[in-house]
Amino acid sequence: MMKQSDNEQIVFDILEEVATESIAEVRNVYTYEEIDECYKEAKTIAEKAKTYLQETINKQYK
Repeated sequence: MMKQSDNEQIVFDILEEVATESIAEVRNVYTYEEIDECYKEAKTIAEKAKTYLQETINKQYK
């Protein structure tokens, strides 16, 4: 159970880092098109990270 808690914390940390980087990028862009592109990229990264880590967690607890 402790390992699962650690993995959940890793997922949270990664998603938080992606969000923080995305906010920093958005502050440095000037058009809605650029903001939208940053959002899409951050969402894609977050989804892939979440999926990968969930698969890893599932493998460890099967």
